[in-house]
Amino acid sequence: MDVKDYCKAMLAEVTAWKQKLETMKKVADTYDSAEKEKTLPLIEQIEKEVAAAQARVDQLENECPADWSPVKNELDNLFGTVGNSIDRAWRDFDPGYVDVERNVGD
Repeated sequence: MDVKDYCKAMLAEVTAWKQKLETMKKVADTYDSAEKEKTLPLIEQIEKEVAAAQARVDQLENECPADWSPVKNELDNLFGTVGNSIDRAWRDFDPGYVDVERNVGD
């Protein structure tokens, strides 16, 4: 896989994360204020992680270095962290109410 294909795949993943975050925000808006206060810091943390991932992918795509394996390794680790954060966040939401796959893009 070359750097452009890798960046394209990673940007697609970032886009999916952004959609999930929007769904989380919509669900959090339905909570009472106490429950909302517990979920907002988590959503904000994930937003920061997603923004960092987006910035690194953009940087890699723009610089397009000949040896991009160190950046790829860093991004793979970052993407694992963000993916785990999103998975944990969904567990904090009411599983009877939130269906990630059904709600994404609503």
